Amino acid sequence: MEFAEAQKEALECTRCGLCQSRSRVVFGEGPLNARLFIVGEAPGHNEDVSGKPFQGASGMLLERLFETVGLSREEVYLTTLVKCRPPGMPPRSPRPSEVSSCRRYLISQLVAVDPKVVVALGELPSRILTGRKESLRRIRGRAIPLDRRYVIPTFSLQRALYVPADRALLISDFSRLPELLEAERPATYETLNVPSPASEREPLQPGLW
Repeated sequence: MEFAEAQKEALECTRCGLCQSRSRVVFGEGPLNARLFIVGEAPGHNEDVSGKPFQGASGMLLERLFETVGLSREEVYLTTLVKCRPPGMPPRSPRPSEVSSCRRYLISQLVAVDPKVVVALGELPSRILTGRKESLRRIRGRAIPLDRRYVIPTFSLQRALYVPADRALLISDFSRLPELLEAERPATYETLNVPSPASEREPLQPGLW
């Protein structure tokens, strides 16, 4: 699915029950030539109101993290696994069927942007984007080569806001970004079936979604 088509469809999406709990679809934002791609779990209240990812205290923390590595928010593509706010106060985690419903949109974003580095914020994004079954504490901070890009699993911004020790580890994980962004793309046969921008074929297997 082409990026523009995916964005248009997502903004009117009713593929799962999350369409009933949202105020606005939060598709994502950022340049389509970004080297860095950030994926959170789901929009929260502030994102649901604004229609933009990573707002409020989480957004301010993310912007400070970017500053520590010489980046700005405007240089990075930002999105979430699901594009609609789950119900609850605070919102519950997305269900597998909801993540699966949004898969096509995330894939279109990854293909269009083709980043060199993907940062997965939180347990669920890390498991989905790496295909690993280990706990986040075991794999966080690793640069995992997949689909000719590096995927870095780390803690969610929400967790880092409330757990100082995890915030320190999140800062440490982000400190690796400048080196990885300047490195050559990894040569690897491991894949989650994310096609390259030049590929027009659908993946032959369903992958780990």
